[in-house]
Amino acid sequence: MTIKVRLSGEPDEIARLVEHLRDQFQVAGADRAYPNRGSFGVRVYLELRDADTHQPTQPATEQTAQRVRSERVHPDRKGLEP
Repeated sequence: MTIKVRLSGEPDEIARLVEHLRDQFQVAGADRAYPNRGSFGVRVYLELRDADTHQPTQPATEQTAQRVRSERVHPDRKGLEP
């Protein structure tokens, strides 16, 4: 099970919360913070997975890259790339 979360707040408070989340979940994406538009603080996008899950996981960027590679071939072109 994967849960996607957006946190918004002060960077040090978000960092403390992420450390608490790491006790219960595998956490991906906590390394990038974006400034909030029209508001104070930052926002962070996370993916959380049960910590006891023993499935091999791929980073979201690799999953996206694989999906994009598989979608590059148009079905009417019989395997030819655009």
